Amino acid sequence: MAHYLDRHFHDRKKLHVLHDVRIEHDGEVAQMDHLVVHGFGVAIVESKSVSTSVRINAAGEWERQWDGRWRGMPDPILQGERQGLVLKRLLEARESELLEKLLGLIQGTFTLMALDVFAAISDEGTIKRAKAGQAPRALKADAVPKAVEDLVASYRRDARMFNPNLRAFVKAPRDFNDAELLRVGHFLRVRSTDVLVEPAVVPGPATPRRSVAASPPEAPIQPATSVNPSRTVAIRSTVACKSCGGADLEAAIGRYGPYAKCRSCSTNTAVKIACAGCGERVRLDTGPDGFHGRCGACDRGYEVRFGAGAAA
Repeated sequence: MAHYLDRHFHDRKKLHVLHDVRIEHDGEVAQMDHLVVHGFGVAIVESKSVSTSVRINAAGEWERQWDGRWRGMPDPILQGERQGLVLKRLLEARESELLEKLLGLIQGTFTLMALDVFAAISDEGTIKRAKAGQAPRALKADAVPKAVEDLVASYRRDARMFNPNLRAFVKAPRDFNDAELLRVGHFLRVRSTDVLVEPAVVPGPATPRRSVAASPPEAPIQPATSVNPSRTVAIRSTVACKSCGGADLEAAIGRYGPYAKCRSCSTNTAVKIACAGCGERVRLDTGPDGFHGRCGACDRGYEVRFGAGAAA
């Protein structure tokens, strides 16, 4: 699903695509698989790894086929709507920071922001509906990006100034300007507690300089496919508290995985590492001044250090 969304919207400047978004507000946590921030609001995409079949009965209940049998499953549309309520309350609490004042006097609000939810299953799966037109936003993954694009286009048509359909114009969601959209997208990207730590680039051994006339240009150096298991890559920490921006952090492992706890404001910021050798997620354990771990795919070791002790 991430691949489809990124490919479809990669050149859209007035749209932001975020993945694995986890936010906290007022004691509540919202976890969203994919989030598309557009000029009229947000679209949440809940991905379900169903490669067989799902069906929606006449009562609107969801079931999935597993091992030849039908079993009940949570409604992903309702699940996304619950996450969306937390997201909207978070944005409403930051209206003065994110939205401009109309004519410099009336504070903009998120009250009329569009909040739509899509449910996506594997391209190999099927969706069976008891009623025609039931759950129209439950789709196979490859159909979701176009559906989101069509939805945003419909909002744009309804919100145009000289829309002859007055009822549609009145119901159209708020249209954010470019600066507001940029602030909202950046805010959610930073606010998400899924912080990805990029490993420091480790230079390879120097090679003798060759004469241009003696040989053709060398091909770019490719990443090594095998790594010495004893080799550990120290990472200069780019982790900062998502709330206060402080670097006085304590490493911990919680229900949702590794996180850095801020000693200044007690805010938790989750931490992830993608292996520089193969791109796989690195499993982390706590250390005296950060995290340490090893890639399960290529056995490359990593350390993350916080604050002044961080070094490449």
